[in-house]
Amino acid sequence: MQAAITPARRFVALCVLLATMPGHAAAAAPLPMIDAHAHYTAADADVLSPADILARLDAAGVRGVAISGTPAGLAQRLHRHAPQRVWPFLGVYTSDRDKATWMHDAGLPQRVRAELDTGRWTGLGELHLFAPDANSPVFAALVHLAAERGLVLMLHGDAEVVDRAFALAPRLRVLWAHLGTEPDPATVARTLARHVGRALWVDTSVRDDRIAPGGVLLPAWRALFERHPERFVVAVDAFSTQRWQRYGAVVDSIRTWVQALPPSLAQRLLHDNAAAMLGEPPTSAVPTGRPR
Repeated sequence: MQAAITPARRFVALCVLLATMPGHAAAAAPLPMIDAHAHYTAADADVLSPADILARLDAAGVRGVAISGTPAGLAQRLHRHAPQRVWPFLGVYTSDRDKATWMHDAGLPQRVRAELDTGRWTGLGELHLFAPDANSPVFAALVHLAAERGLVLMLHGDAEVVDRAFALAPRLRVLWAHLGTEPDPATVARTLARHVGRALWVDTSVRDDRIAPGGVLLPAWRALFERHPERFVVAVDAFSTQRWQRYGAVVDSIRTWVQALPPSLAQRLLHDNAAAMLGEPPTSAVPTGRPR
């Protein structure tokens, strides 16, 4: 005799049916995302613990994050808290004041080399540098150090700085932040054309309004993403505690314009390109004690 179909059974069946419907599946399980550029500072750490940071990633549906610490040890602290989700970048600044002066600090490369030995790192930077200082010997030393260690070098600067980095170390791996200092498709396209075959990725962080004003993706950017499907990564650039507190809203704005792309390309920008750039997260880190 066939069992009666109870209300509970009907509810379960309805849930299964809804979960298999394309619209519902997309809403319930957004494409995975890696945030390719973020920061965790002493000011952030005073307000947001590693568990708080991970809770924000979870709430936004972000699988993992590439993060630079100020001081540097904070990135390792986050990595130790979630070794499969945090790619640590070694930040070279002790405070924001260093952004304008680090390229003239002759002792910096030696200190960075020593710091790299305190843990396992994925990247170096973010380095703020512009064309007039592109020939800095300190910059050259850090480029060679990143190439020697196989690190991703995160650059915040002009196209000329990217050119100089590859001239110094053609096999370098570079993450060019914010679509460069001239965030227009033509400038980015010319830079990518000069470095075909090199390990260059470009992050879209803090440029969402340029890419998609009002949430509508501009045709010129769409065409560039389609021409270079493996070169772009999305990122929030949590550069302040307030930015971390708005993290979910920023991720939502990113997903809004990315979803206008074909699904395979959207997946590349949200996840696959960053995964290829970053590789597997370091599974162990040398304890560094209290961050300096």
